[in-house]
Amino acid sequence: MKKLILVLVIIGLAAGSYAQNLLPADVPQAVVKSFTKKNPKVEQVEWSKTGDFYKATFADENSGKSVYYDAAGKVKQSEMQVSISQLPTPVLKYVNDNHSSGVVKYSSKITNASGKSTYVVKVKDSELVFDSNGKYMEPAMQ
Repeated sequence: MKKLILVLVIIGLAAGSYAQNLLPADVPQAVVKSFTKKNPKVEQVEWSKTGDFYKATFADENSGKSVYYDAAGKVKQSEMQVSISQLPTPVLKYVNDNHSSGVVKYSSKITNASGKSTYVVKVKDSELVFDSNGKYMEPAMQ
């Protein structure tokens, strides 16, 4: 199960680099309606399509966020940038113990449709993935 979650997280992050930007008119109405219902105060959103999913990227409360939807408007995954101080203590300890010479480029919290979260921390050229408790998840493939 851990390997499956890790693979899905990595695919989601890698797929973002292959996203196709969309005009709001090109996004299914069910997706726009679902997004607007959950985020009524968001005025600027960037839409893209990654595979079969529609991605809304926006800023909310001084944080960058992305939400992935299927064509019916159902949320599949969300990602929120988090500061280093918002990471669980075990994540900080792992990064400090194993990558003390590296600068953290970004950190985010990814939550799937069932509410299970993982954390991703990019240090140098490595993306480190942690479960919801902050335990490091070994990469499934190299």
